[in-house]
Amino acid sequence: MIFRKAEKEDFDKIRSLYWNLIDQEQDDPSFPHWKKGIHPSDEMIQNSIDREELYVLADDDEIAACVIANDEKVDGYADAPWQIDSDEVIVLHVLAVHPDYRGEGLARRLVENVIEQERKADKKALRLDVIENNTTAEKLYQKLGFRYIQAKTLYYDVVGEMTFKLYELVL
Repeated sequence: MIFRKAEKEDFDKIRSLYWNLIDQEQDDPSFPHWKKGIHPSDEMIQNSIDREELYVLADDDEIAACVIANDEKVDGYADAPWQIDSDEVIVLHVLAVHPDYRGEGLARRLVENVIEQERKADKKALRLDVIENNTTAEKLYQKLGFRYIQAKTLYYDVVGEMTFKLYELVL
């Protein structure tokens, strides 16, 4: 399994990973309400690849897991009581593991690689939000050292206003 930045040729496989996940998990109450073609959108995936912000774990020709890491934040992040007051912060978005690779620790491995990379880039913290009832994701982030900041109502186009839990890892 190789950690690397996504490449243009990966687009179809990454979109397929998200769509497979949506098909298999959409009825799970902890699923973050992603919708095919809407979130993550083709444009979001392509732009993240072009800006070198989308990371993958690749298993030969397969994309087993992916995540976007950039400095984009929703409005609700501005007044949260973060531990670090800095612009040198990276936010994790749309972390996904292909259903065929579940239970192999790939989400952890993917995030550990992003953490290492952002430390080398002298970033000060990683942040993220988790939909309120996604306890599996919360446990992962807590094991990786992310600190719970607060529950907050955030607005995303795909779901409207919902309660999310904010987490931060000081690098």
